[in-house]
Amino acid sequence: MGRYYRLSKKLNDEEAQEILKEMQDIQNVLNIEITPQRDYMEVETVNDDFADAMGKAVNICRRVAAGCEVSFSRFAVEK
Repeated sequence: MGRYYRLSKKLNDEEAQEILKEMQDIQNVLNIEITPQRDYMEVETVNDDFADAMGKAVNICRRVAAGCEVSFSRFAVEK
């Protein structure tokens, strides 16, 4: 099961693409998506190990999107 994380600001196209690219390079990340409104991202990890991935995600988002913060919003429910 994945998790949704709220982004503290809406991303532009370039920021969203760079965050996706860098997040996909994290070893235990299975899937990463940013919502069409660019205000949330959905993250799936190996064995639900979010601590390492999200620690890195916080740094990536702050650096790429000028201080954008990430906070847990909700669990992604399987369809």
